[in-house]
Amino acid sequence: MRRGETRRRRGPLAARLAKGGSPRAARLRLLAQDILASYFKNRSAAAEVTLVNARKMRALNRAFRGLDRATSVLSFATPADFPNPPRTPKLFGEIYLCPSVIRARGESIDYLLIHGLLHLLGFDHNISRAKIRMQRFEQKILAWLKNRS
Repeated sequence: MRRGETRRRRGPLAARLAKGGSPRAARLRLLAQDILASYFKNRSAAAEVTLVNARKMRALNRAFRGLDRATSVLSFATPADFPNPPRTPKLFGEIYLCPSVIRARGESIDYLLIHGLLHLLGFDHNISRAKIRMQRFEQKILAWLKNRS
């Protein structure tokens, strides 16, 4: 390979990278798609996963939740009337993850991806019973992922 040339990537990871984002974000997108397809048995579903820095996450959190601080994960569900192109997976929504906040808090990026996915699927943690239900589901999915590896 000559100086200045880059290797051509192949496969699903390459397709995701071509759309933009890091290999880490691409891995998380594929993991989200795998969870939706294999665990939830919904092969025609997708979620967009974006990694952002603390400054961007703080701006998103301020704009959409009124909280002037960075957070580890934010999820935005796709509106029901959002047009979906033919023969493409239904986009459930977008998940924003902030690796620097996740690292600082000692959290797991895979766990927070699952947390964001569950929000897109309608789970919430406003009241304690719903929070307990959501946490149990998160743990079940983490165990399922661990057993698959």
